[in-house]
Amino acid sequence: MIKLDFNNGWMWRRLHQGEWQEVDLPHDALIFENRKEGVASGVNLGWYECYDYEYAKTFLLPEDYKNKELTFEFEGVYRNAEVYINGQLAKKRPYGYTNFYVSANEYLHFGEENNIYVIARNADQPNSRWYSGAGIYRPVNLLVTDKRYIKRN
Repeated sequence: MIKLDFNNGWMWRRLHQGEWQEVDLPHDALIFENRKEGVASGVNLGWYECYDYEYAKTFLLPEDYKNKELTFEFEGVYRNAEVYINGQLAKKRPYGYTNFYVSANEYLHFGEENNIYVIARNADQPNSRWYSGAGIYRPVNLLVTDKRYIKRN
């Protein structure tokens, strides 16, 4: 198995708001928000205003990966993650504290440009007893294996 670092060259912003900004992962979107007394997140999240966030990345895959199994590993997205690959919903993951895998082959274009897009929904507050952060707060890896492999975990 080849484990490729997939953390550089992402763009992020509040969902459908403002200009895209370049970011490398891991990234905590919440620390860039305003803090004020009386917000729904309350003391549990340090009085931060909470929103939904979107992340996007464009990447190329070599043609010879067509005969491999490609899986994205998200080590942590807080929370209610939606992962789209080339415009198609590939995975939803409601829980924000553990890793998850996205089987990607059926969505990818080999030898040409691809797009991955992630929504992290954190606006529905309160949703945590402690500071959780928000967004893609842990690394992302692209796992490349042969078509026949031993299952993870």
